Amino acid sequence: MDALHDLVRAQLRSVFGGRSVIIAGGMAVAAVKPVEHLRRLGATRFLVIASGAGTGLVPKGHDVEVVVRNVAPTDDLVASFRDDERELVQPSADVLDAVARFDPHGDAIVMVPPFLDVRSFGDRPAFGARRSEWVAIEDKTIADQWFDKIGVPRPHSHVVPADPQSIAGAVEALDRGAGTVWAGDAREGFNGAGECVRWVVDENDRQAALEFLGKRCDRVRVAPFVDGVPCSIHGFVVDDGVAVFRPVELVTLRSAESPRLRFCGCATFFDPPADVVETMRCAATRVGEHLRATVGYRGAFTLDGIAAADGWVATECNPRFGAGLGYVEAALPELGLMILHHAVVEGVADVPSAALESVVVAAGTRVRWGNAGTAVAAQFDETSTVSLVGGADGFRRAKGDEPADAKLSYGPGRSGGHVRLELDATRTPTGPPIAPIAVAGFAFAESELGVGLAPLGPAPQL
Repeated sequence: MDALHDLVRAQLRSVFGGRSVIIAGGMAVAAVKPVEHLRRLGATRFLVIASGAGTGLVPKGHDVEVVVRNVAPTDDLVASFRDDERELVQPSADVLDAVARFDPHGDAIVMVPPFLDVRSFGDRPAFGARRSEWVAIEDKTIADQWFDKIGVPRPHSHVVPADPQSIAGAVEALDRGAGTVWAGDAREGFNGAGECVRWVVDENDRQAALEFLGKRCDRVRVAPFVDGVPCSIHGFVVDDGVAVFRPVELVTLRSAESPRLRFCGCATFFDPPADVVETMRCAATRVGEHLRATVGYRGAFTLDGIAAADGWVATECNPRFGAGLGYVEAALPELGLMILHHAVVEGVADVPSAALESVVVAAGTRVRWGNAGTAVAAQFDETSTVSLVGGADGFRRAKGDEPADAKLSYGPGRSGGHVRLELDATRTPTGPPIAPIAVAGFAFAESELGVGLAPLGPAPQL
């Protein structure tokens, strides 16, 4: 472990030591950890250009300047991504003025969120940016072709034009009685957090999905609904191979109303059966090797799927650093995996795959992590927190010095308000999914704070 850390630290210090860094895009709270890592690597000054403050702490210090753009809240996550991308490629006059004051000679390293399709910040290149051919792989209507080619298990599906008649034919052929899942293409750019995924059970769902996807997509992948625990696995492609990490629960809760599925976060308390884990690990190895061979991919990637009664099946691949890798920050805070990802993509760092895999898997198994957050109707000007005691059967406020099982934060977000439940890893059971705990936390937020959140339910563990 020490040898890997020393190698990573030496490579990254040679890049960032003595340099100024501009972190542009996303919410200000997301820049806190990168700033901390870059400070340890010797970076000297930071300019954070954010779309909003977000729920939580923002970067602070004499070496940090934060500029928050005045962005109107929206309930369309994909639209907010596109807004971020446009602002980074063609920054506003106010942003350009702030950058010119901070870095008049153009020497600063520019970093943008790894999920955005951006390769430059105005006329400045973005460090470790995604290549266009990598972004294209996120199109959810093309993954099944190469899943079949490389032997990754997946649900049956039909990819059809995004018109009612074509979709109806696919639904009739595939529905097994629990409805179907529709996933739109990437005509208007990549989409994440399940924004263009719809679980269609009844006529209301069908009409809502047709209206939503019809405006954004040319093609739709239709698959039977697979019941089980949504979970992903991550890999990291380097020069000598693919490091494969541990499974991560995708906290995807269920609503009685369209769009029915609500992605709310990630966690590593869930331990799938050993045979499921082996299937996931083999699939991730094949995907990483395929990405490297076909598009020269480097860095972290996410392979999402569902742990069902008859095994795990893949649903999509995202060649980028995913939110589920947040557990590595908790387990290995000194490693700085996201900074390493950017540097590997940029071609200025590399590590042995076996060493990286061993260190991350061991730490991720030892130190568990998880949180669940979602947009709410209520709006907040600042972040507040409540300490909670309880679990899947319900929460209450902690009394006095009583040890808390979780912390509920509520504050501003991309679409108005946001609530987040952060679990105390030392007090949360390992083995089962945390989705039922998230449901209880959100129910507390609604009953105690009136955040405007409809009842949600967990997926069953089959």
